[in-house]
Amino acid sequence: MPTSPSPMTWIGNHIAGGRKTVLLGLAFFAITSLTIAMTRFGGALALVWPGTAILAALLVTLPRAQWGPIIWSFAALSAVATSLFGFGPNLALQLAAINVFEGYVIARLLLALRPQRDWLESVDGLIVLIVAGGIVGPALAAIPGGFVVAWVSPGSWLSHTANWVAGHGLGTLLGFPIAYMAASGALSKDYAAASLPVVMECIGHALVIGAVTTLVFLQADLPLLFLPIVPLLFAAFRQGRIGASIGLITIAGIAIASLSTGLGFASPILNTFGDKVLFLQFYLAILLLLALPVSVALKHRRLLFVAVEEKRALKGLISDHSDDALLNLDAEGRIRFASPASERLSGQAELTDQPLTMFFDPLDEAVVLATLAESASEPGLTHVLERPVLRDDEQIWLEARIRAVPLAETPGAISGYAVTIRDVTTSKNAELRALQEADTDALTGLPNRRAFLRHLEAHLDYSADRPFNFAIIDLDHFKSVNDTHGHDAGDMVLRHVAAAMRRLSAPERFFARLGGDEFAFIAERLELDEAAVLCEELCSAVAALDLAAPDGTAFSLTASVGLAGIGAPCSASLALQTADGPLYAAKSGGGNRVEIATGGNRGPRRRSDSETQAA
Repeated sequence: MPTSPSPMTWIGNHIAGGRKTVLLGLAFFAITSLTIAMTRFGGALALVWPGTAILAALLVTLPRAQWGPIIWSFAALSAVATSLFGFGPNLALQLAAINVFEGYVIARLLLALRPQRDWLESVDGLIVLIVAGGIVGPALAAIPGGFVVAWVSPGSWLSHTANWVAGHGLGTLLGFPIAYMAASGALSKDYAAASLPVVMECIGHALVIGAVTTLVFLQADLPLLFLPIVPLLFAAFRQGRIGASIGLITIAGIAIASLSTGLGFASPILNTFGDKVLFLQFYLAILLLLALPVSVALKHRRLLFVAVEEKRALKGLISDHSDDALLNLDAEGRIRFASPASERLSGQAELTDQPLTMFFDPLDEAVVLATLAESASEPGLTHVLERPVLRDDEQIWLEARIRAVPLAETPGAISGYAVTIRDVTTSKNAELRALQEADTDALTGLPNRRAFLRHLEAHLDYSADRPFNFAIIDLDHFKSVNDTHGHDAGDMVLRHVAAAMRRLSAPERFFARLGGDEFAFIAERLELDEAAVLCEELCSAVAALDLAAPDGTAFSLTASVGLAGIGAPCSASLALQTADGPLYAAKSGGGNRVEIATGGNRGPRRRSDSETQAA
């Protein structure tokens, strides 16, 4: 459950946020004032307007609840700057309102269209920044802005609107990277983490870009405007978005200074000052669209590289310390990579180029290959294979999880398989024990009714080819044992009877307790006569039991058996009914006898008195 920050933490956060807001507000006022004073050629709109970038960058880093005071503060600063250096106090409030409206719209669009806030880290984010900050936001503000400027400045509303979009869009895209990094704290973190050589390299790139740009714009004879592109792109490549942003701002500053002083920046096709302003805006926009995407793509590439390296390190750590075998197979199912645990689980020292089947018993080769084929037909789904394997004369259980890796460029094809293999002997033995306990009668230790029915149904499925004999055994007058000697004596009787059945058990003889004093018996590979003899042996064994009640009173017990031969498939309930009939006949005839179902090859047989005495 999240906890609220302590009062000191809350105060510290607000002080830090307030300091950031004040610094960016001062930067906004200074840059806005300088922009108005230096780039309003002919008293028109500024050539570039980076103030919006500072406001939008600050807004997207703050909670919406704090936007109101920030917008009012920046509106006041914008009005003061316009009053002192721009169109004067008559239009200051109108233009200030439009300027902060533009910053608000851009901030809302950035957050709505790209809530991931990756405007400087991904190509999609950069496209959103260009559309929102360079086109839509300035265009919406330019509609009223053009009308306001047209009141006091020569030119049509349409021309002022176009100049507003160009200047504000260009300024936002030039200033937003640095402003956002400063507002979000990334700039200070990068600076704190940067080593001295990195800082010196960044300064060196700025100096080189400045020197090249100065030489280009101070001469008017040669068309060398392409030259700053080289150090600018190199700075973007080496320093990323910081290098690109500083380089663009450096070029823009020198170009604007050259235009305002009249030194250099001449061309036969640029006949008027207005043409030069438009060309410079176009030139800076081209540089921006070259450098920013490069820096963003490089940043994205670095993030991907870091993610890949982190995954590789994590994979190596897991591989080296995991008890599971981690395997990478080619499309033919041969091993390309195997983790250290693979040697222990496979029993082999060299695994490269070996088939996956080497982990398992040779008799399971077809099963392993079938699982691989099934995985290949369903790439992306995990298929599980669990098989027993003999290792050093000890049986262990291995669980393989196999997933085919699809080949992106070829639908339906795979590039290989990802496989994990683990030793599940402990859990498998526990599972088998639990299954055995679930199928075992707790009192007698014999299989219970559920296990018996499963065993019976398996035999019934193949009874046409493999007939078998089935018997139900019921103890005679067992209720009187419980009534006379108590339930403890009854439980003792059941355990003794079960022990007698275990003595007669064999691989082809299956005894189970159905419930109460009722037991069942399945005999394979025996004629009905032979099964009857076996049942009579059981009756003799039960009658011969030496039983004593808890009070020492000796007593005896007999059993009745209903036997049926099953030679055709039928339901388990019908099989039980087939043996129930002769059992009822045996009980009705006095008990202590074996009765065979009508249609068997042996008629009902009553045990003689001599057999009973001998038993």
